[in-house]
Amino acid sequence: MMKYREKIKKLCEEQTNLSQEDIETLIEQADLLMKTSDYASEDVFIDVRNVYSEHATVIFHKKPQTKGSLYEKTVVGSIAYLQNEPGVIRTLHTGAPSIGLSALSQEGIPIQQTVLPIMREGRVIATLILEKDISPDFPRHFSLKTTEFSHREVDDVCATIDSEEFALLKYMNDAVLVFNQVGQLIYFNPQAATIYRTKLGYMDSLEGMHYDNLVLEKNIFADICAASNDLTDTYSVSAEVQYGTNCFSINQYVVRETQSLVMICKDISELKRLEAHLSLERTSIREMNHRVKNNLQTVVSLLRLQAQKSQDKDVKKNLADSVNRILSISMTHELLSLQKNDEISVEKLLEGVVSNVQRCFSERLDIKLSCDLDSRIYLDSSRATALALVVNELLQNSYDHAFETIKQKNPEIHLQITLDNDIIEVRVIDNGSGYDVNRSFEDHLGLMIVERFVKSKLSGKLSVRSSQRGTRTIITFKYNRID
Repeated sequence: MMKYREKIKKLCEEQTNLSQEDIETLIEQADLLMKTSDYASEDVFIDVRNVYSEHATVIFHKKPQTKGSLYEKTVVGSIAYLQNEPGVIRTLHTGAPSIGLSALSQEGIPIQQTVLPIMREGRVIATLILEKDISPDFPRHFSLKTTEFSHREVDDVCATIDSEEFALLKYMNDAVLVFNQVGQLIYFNPQAATIYRTKLGYMDSLEGMHYDNLVLEKNIFADICAASNDLTDTYSVSAEVQYGTNCFSINQYVVRETQSLVMICKDISELKRLEAHLSLERTSIREMNHRVKNNLQTVVSLLRLQAQKSQDKDVKKNLADSVNRILSISMTHELLSLQKNDEISVEKLLEGVVSNVQRCFSERLDIKLSCDLDSRIYLDSSRATALALVVNELLQNSYDHAFETIKQKNPEIHLQITLDNDIIEVRVIDNGSGYDVNRSFEDHLGLMIVERFVKSKLSGKLSVRSSQRGTRTIITFKYNRID
């Protein structure tokens, strides 16, 4: 049976972007938990963010010492889903503790969780979770009751606002939450209930909940009180928060006259997705323009110069035709638009990419380019396009730079793509001179394309190791089979 230290290391390396130092920190935290007598009556967990989804992965579990565990089977390695454990995901994203939020365990048991962030160098690397059974008190229905306007406290808070304007808040598309001077929620509109239930997975009623359990960023209520002199001075702050696959615009301000805090939350997820799409499209266009300018312009200029020198009309025509053929190479991506369905063979697609790269670098016959492509893999057109661009950039980068400063007797580039346990792994390996992987990719457009497409289009993990003996780039992402 694998020991817990080995299990933590294995799961973190397979399913996260955590560094070795981060992983060692988590192992140390697990060691301390195993030695301490604290939390003797609770199931204790450590969860980490799963790099392949918006959910979390359980990497450690310590069972209670003074009573039976809530779990019959091991849950280490299981997924903690947003809709089942909202406090875990919230703390992973915000770094804010989540105290006493209802959840469902991996075995479907109603539980209450206290979730604390585990920090390293100012970053949230994991969460510590304490769980207790709340089955007897658990409601038969999940309720997100909206507080009505009849509460005297709400009337007092909103005394400075025209009643008709305030009444319109219930029809707003933005979530509106109002907190009193001790941070207790005293009003929220229907849109707030909808967002916290459907987008954030909350199971409890929001009524009366504390600010610290609802805020979607790191600032706790005590920080706001300190900045606003206990809600008596002017205070306002705006932020954009990424929360799983969703993004929210958060605006907060203090109503000094009533010592209350108003938080307005707007779901801008679709807008951000459109912006990201447009940004990636612009980046793609930039890269295509870059390649056309740098890889084709020299050849085209030489052929046109030759055509100008020739007096033979047939030669001029043949050279012009050659220019057109060369320019048509840049239209390789058009092949995907000719597909009749959204199912593309990765093997055939990458064979075309490899063939095109070899044709572009036909003068480098000394470089051996070999391939090992799994024929079982089929992707939708969007991810296939992203993968083709990523592989193209990596191969061209090896051709362009790996062997320019050394004279390698047997220069080689190897492309491999495999499928194992529903994870696709792409490897591009060369035996060139290597480069500094710690430098920013911003000054290298090709590598910047790789980094951004792996993260945003493939939802995957990128790893680069490089030395004087060569460079190995590994990309992993979830298969998501096409039905």
